[in-house]
Amino acid sequence: MEDMHKSSIIMVLLAVVFVMAIGYAAFSQQLTINGTASIDSSWDVHIEDIAVNGTTLDGKNVSATVGDDKLSASFQAELVSPGSSVTYDVTVKNGGTLNAKLESITFTDDNNDAIEYSYAGITQNDVINVDGTQTFTVTVKFNDTYTSTPANKTSNLTMYLSFVQA
Repeated sequence: MEDMHKSSIIMVLLAVVFVMAIGYAAFSQQLTINGTASIDSSWDVHIEDIAVNGTTLDGKNVSATVGDDKLSASFQAELVSPGSSVTYDVTVKNGGTLNAKLESITFTDDNNDAIEYSYAGITQNDVINVDGTQTFTVTVKFNDTYTSTPANKTSNLTMYLSFVQA
């Protein structure tokens, strides 16, 4: 009787495994997903123009050029006495298909204490929309607190703009 009971249990277990195998085979199927996707966008944020906006006293623009990367610019101004300055209008254009946000604006200069610089009209996180422009000013001026005539009256200033997708 015990052997028959064991045989019955084994048969039931085999039957359960068999049913499960058939059920798995019946319900399993291959899922195939076909499709394509493409993203068509372009990034084209660049300095479009630099123009001298004005000078004061004996301030003189020597040069203002856009760097090879199109997001840097170099300004060279000659300033002879306190009160002299050169102001530049810098225009940045977003010619791409994505909005751009200003991540940072940094300047390096030649460490001439007699010369200082400032900028206005643009701040970190400003957004330039697609096909939009933003114009801001950069001013290079003789430091009013400087008390003697410097040997070097020329300022070499470089500006770097860093934009990210907005």
